[in-house]
Amino acid sequence: FSASSLSSPSKSTAPAASASLAVRGSPLQLVPLFGGGGRSFDPSYNDRPPVSFQVPANASAVLLYAVITGHGSGAHNCAEFCVTSHHFSCNGRPAHNVTFNHAGTQMGCAHEVPAGSLPNEYGTWLYGRDGWCDGMNVPPLVWDITNEVSPGNNTIAYYGWFRGATPTASSGSIHMYSYAAIYQ
Repeated sequence: FSASSLSSPSKSTAPAASASLAVRGSPLQLVPLFGGGGRSFDPSYNDRPPVSFQVPANASAVLLYAVITGHGSGAHNCAEFCVTSHHFSCNGRPAHNVTFNHAGTQMGCAHEVPAGSLPNEYGTWLYGRDGWCDGMNVPPLVWDITNEVSPGNNTIAYYGWFRGATPTASSGSIHMYSYAAIYQ
């Protein structure tokens, strides 16, 4: 997505629903955080340092955007069909998180057909997946972190969990892209 398409959510530890977003200021900067293609969801998944970024003094808002989906299978039928949680912590404050609870459910994606899931996609299309369903757009998760940053240097840490901890075995992959969007 582009910086011009970004907008502002309500405050919450859970991501804001995209329908509740309202533009607040003009996009100034889009800072890449964590992500890129698929990363193996295994014991080394959380071996990544926090990302530092600068917030200018004229910033009016800072939003955290993430698109996260689980794919493939390994131990515990992860990461496509298992429940995972994803946690972001800004400047050491309590984490903003999301848990994909419908992953692995018998009819998770079948229930999403009215919202755009494609039915009859051979095989396992009807089972709930980790952050996505066949044929559906994956909307970004959005958190307002304005009150957690200050002008100057800031850090964001990220970790992903399976059953409340770092995965203990090779478990498919997580595809994630995340950004800090700074507005003026």
